[in-house]
Amino acid sequence: MQFCSNSSSQTASARKEVSSHRFTLLAPFHWRNEHRFKDVQVDPTAHGDLLASVQRFRGAAYVSDGAVKADSLTPDGRHHQSIDPDSWHFLIRNADAEVISCARYHAITNPTFESTLTSRSTLDQSPEWRTKARLIVENSIRLASQRGANFAELGGWCVAPSSRNTSHALRTVLQMYALGEILGGTVGLSTATTRHASSSILQRLGANRAELNGDPLPSYFDPTYNCEMDLLQFDSLRPAAKYAGYVTDYIAQMNEEMRVVCCQPALPTNIASLLALSQALRPTISALADRVDKIA
Repeated sequence: MQFCSNSSSQTASARKEVSSHRFTLLAPFHWRNEHRFKDVQVDPTAHGDLLASVQRFRGAAYVSDGAVKADSLTPDGRHHQSIDPDSWHFLIRNADAEVISCARYHAITNPTFESTLTSRSTLDQSPEWRTKARLIVENSIRLASQRGANFAELGGWCVAPSSRNTSHALRTVLQMYALGEILGGTVGLSTATTRHASSSILQRLGANRAELNGDPLPSYFDPTYNCEMDLLQFDSLRPAAKYAGYVTDYIAQMNEEMRVVCCQPALPTNIASLLALSQALRPTISALADRVDKIA
């Protein structure tokens, strides 16, 4: 696909895409609509059905690629991850309402290295790369904090074979940049497979190889998904210059036109803040409980 540099051409193209495909954003179970999405649907059944569709789509694709075994999926064929309910999911469906592309955005409140997926990856099990991976993650968390931005992990990027050479693959990634900006700016990480050139595509769109003091982390083999992986860093402020105009258009379109499906109404800011505080204090409360038990 040839991308236009003219912003009005980009907008017209984006409008045309909306008319022929269904673009949907699934909100996390606990969420705040601070940026006032206009098209919000509160429907627990629809949210559950769409999330299940995304998970089945991922499951079928991963099994087909040999990334996971069929017996690792749920009985109804879903690739379920514990962070799915607490994440944003962007999905594209075709005219038959079938998912053809999706991606996940998981913001981490009060992040630490231990709260990231990287801490549970092969990197953390490697004596050679464990320390470097930890420092990279902690540097990203620090940068997000200094900027007053969110720290998030992007993942679950999956595209149907018939759509891999279309605009849908690129739009799915660029939509994550747009979402990251809408939510207040985002600095984060993503583990990307080298299969189907996924990692190199993400790097062309603005992500960078995770590095420490200019020294990049090498690719590593992940036995969970049976493939070579790269740890990538991204910043929602810095998509590749070639695609920055698209991200700007998607930000406006997402706020005004994107259907946001959620399980429950957005939490009031004060309730959401209390929930975030309780989650942050959970490890401390657990540790205190353990100490009480030992004293008793």
